[in-house]
Order: sequence, then structure tokens, then C-alpha cells
Amino acid sequence: MSPKRRKRPRPASERDWAPSSVDGIDSPEIEIDLHGMRAHEADTAIKIHLQRCHNARLHIAKINHGHGAGVLKKLAREILSKSDQVTRHYPASYGDGGDGVTIAELDYGGHKAFNRRSNNSIVPKALPRN
Repeated sequence: MSPKRRKRPRPASERDWAPSSVDGIDSPEIEIDLHGMRAHEADTAIKIHLQRCHNARLHIAKINHGHGAGVLKKLAREILSKSDQVTRHYPASYGDGGDGVTIAELDYGGHKAFNRRSNNSIVPKALPRN
């Protein structure tokens, strides 16, 4: 086998790395799944998810409510419309779930939550103090 096709083992730094909690803080998920929930359960779950995403300085939050009878979709979009943490919300694109998923862009006082570096990695951006 040629040297170009030989698979080399990963460096030890990459082998030992695993996304885990740092100092007991778990990173929040960007998406929440409401399938199988009742309206009152979904109401609290959406509000908790929005607060966690906002505290983690995420730019967007996804809410997967499915199509169904439209009760969860209507509830989710109603909560997002009334929330002061959300700048705007809209249905996801066709490949991301279409009308069964709602994407909410979070509001940080007119400032963007993240900055993009030249290598396209996203890093948290410090907000100016008031």
C-alpha cells in the first residue's frame, strides 16, 4: 500500500477529546423536540429552552414541533412572538424540516451574539457594558 493511502492514527490530543461539561456546566442543545408533549408541557419547555439558549449566547434556537394538527406549531410561534428574547422567528427551510420546525433568532440588545473569524469558526462576542 502506498504511503499516501495509509491511515495514520489520530494524535493523542484528538483521541482523548470529547465534548463534555466544563466545571459542571452542560452546553445547551440548539434544538428542542416537542413531539408527544401536551400544550402546557410544551409551553414551559419552550420558555426554558429559550432562556438556556439566551444564557449560552446562541444566535438561534430551533423548535421542532412537527406538522400534526398544528397545536404545538401555533403555540410555539405565539410564545416566540411575545418573547422579548427573540428578534424574529420563521419556519425552517425545506431540508431542515420545513414548516415542522421553527427557527428563532435571539435578541441581544441590537448586537450580534457571535463573531465570525477568518477561518469561519464562531466565537462569542463580548457585549459593551451599559
